[in-house]
Amino acid sequence: MLLAAVLFGVGLVIGWFYTMLIIVATSALILVGALLLFAFGPGLDMLHGLIVLGYLTAHQSGYLLGAYCGGHYEDKRNRQSPLP
Repeated sequence: MLLAAVLFGVGLVIGWFYTMLIIVATSALILVGALLLFAFGPGLDMLHGLIVLGYLTAHQSGYLLGAYCGGHYEDKRNRQSPLP
């Protein structure tokens, strides 16, 4: 659960500052790393597959929130002031 929170935070930072190409690369890295870890560790079964899916979901939902907030902040900052 702590790892999912960390991945959410990393996704949030990536979404705020970087483009979608970075999230694709980091998601692939998480997928390959976790599958290798589970394949050579306790064994790869349905439970570990769902754990990897949960990690990817946390990471990508953090990205979506960061991209939304970052874009919303940029729109507000670049908007012309209504005052003369």
